[in-house]
Amino acid sequence: MSNKDNHKDQMTFAGRFWIDRNQELYLAAARIELLEKIEAGNSIAEAARQLGMGYKTAWDMLNDMNRLSTEPLVMSTKGGRRGGGTVITEHGKAMIVAFRMIEREHQAMLLSLEQRYAELGQWQHIPQRLQLRTSARNQLFCKIQVMEKKGHRIMVSLDLGKQQYLRAMLTQMSVDEMGLSVGKQVIALMKAPMVSLSVQRHEDKQMLEGVLQRIDIDEAGGAEITIELLSGQSMIAILEDAQTAPALNSSVYAVVDPKQVILATL
Repeated sequence: MSNKDNHKDQMTFAGRFWIDRNQELYLAAARIELLEKIEAGNSIAEAARQLGMGYKTAWDMLNDMNRLSTEPLVMSTKGGRRGGGTVITEHGKAMIVAFRMIEREHQAMLLSLEQRYAELGQWQHIPQRLQLRTSARNQLFCKIQVMEKKGHRIMVSLDLGKQQYLRAMLTQMSVDEMGLSVGKQVIALMKAPMVSLSVQRHEDKQMLEGVLQRIDIDEAGGAEITIELLSGQSMIAILEDAQTAPALNSSVYAVVDPKQVILATL
C-alpha cells in the first residue's frame, strides 16, 4: 500500500485570516508578502513579478494599506546617488512582525482544533441522526474527562470545551454496555423541561454559565429560553411564566441535575 493510500482518509483543518479596518481589507498574507519583498530590497515591479501579480495591483495594495493605517507602512524616496524607490517604514516593519506572530497563533489554533476533533469524520452526520431518534432538545457534544465511582453509580465529568464541564450520573451497567472511557466522544442529552434557569450561582447545584440569547413566548404565557453557553454550544430551558424571564443578553445559568443527563454514542 502506498503512502498516499495510508493518508487518503486523513482530515486536516485549514484556513486563512486577514485583518479589516473600517470594514475594508487592511492586512492579508499577499499584502504582507509584498511588504517583505520590498523590505528585502526589491522594487515594487520586481516584488510584484516574484509574487505573480501586476504592478498596478501591487501599487494599489500599498496605497490601500497606507490609507487605512494610522501611520504609513511604505514611503517613496526621490532619486539620489542610489536612485529613488519605495522603503518600508518602522511602523510597516512592526506590522509585518505582528501579522506573522498572529499567523503562527492562527496555525496553532487550527492544529489544536484538528487534534481535539480528530474523530470529526465519524460525527458529521450525528445531529441529523439524533434528531430522528430522540425528543431531547438539548444535545451537547462533549468528551469524557473523568469517571468517578460513587457507590453503585458512576459520576462522569464531561468536557464541553472552553473550560466548561457537565456531570452525568450513570449506572455501572450503562457504562459497561456503552464501553465508556476517559477521552471518548459522547453526546449529552437533556429534555428542555428538565433544565431550569437561574440568575445567581448556587454551589450545591450543577450550573452551566451562559448568556440568554432568545425568548420564545408561547400562547399559554410560558417561554422557551435559549442559552448560549460559554463553550459556544446552546441549551434550551422551559419557563412556566415568561414574565419571570431575565433580560436578553444577560448572564444566566442553566441548572441541570446530573441524574437527568443521558449519554449517547455511535
